[in-house]
Amino acid sequence: MSLKDVLDRFALVSGLEQEEISKWVFIILDCIKYFEKNLRKEDLTQDEKNRLSYACATFAYYKYSLCKSAHAHSIKAGDVQISESSDMIENASQLWQIQKDEVSDLVDFGFSGFMRVSV
Repeated sequence: MSLKDVLDRFALVSGLEQEEISKWVFIILDCIKYFEKNLRKEDLTQDEKNRLSYACATFAYYKYSLCKSAHAHSIKAGDVQISESSDMIENASQLWQIQKDEVSDLVDFGFSGFMRVSV
């Protein structure tokens, strides 16, 4: 899996500009390492590499959305209130679950950590 492929797909999924993405490269690199460490097979076709890159990008976007939610802001001025939406996390989670299922034949996702809990 190449960093460039995952970055390109992360940009597509997130809609972020390259300048903003560069601030989050460490999360993307962690996701790539996680995927490579848990691969079920070594010899991948180009199609499988593309599927993995997209799934890795969606996982990184999900982790990014969780990190961003920790810094969410809400501003109220009179009758106008502006707040960052938690919809981003829900959308990222749904996208990640779809991609996770699509590459489960290639990657062992035997983890239960790193999820969001609502109270």
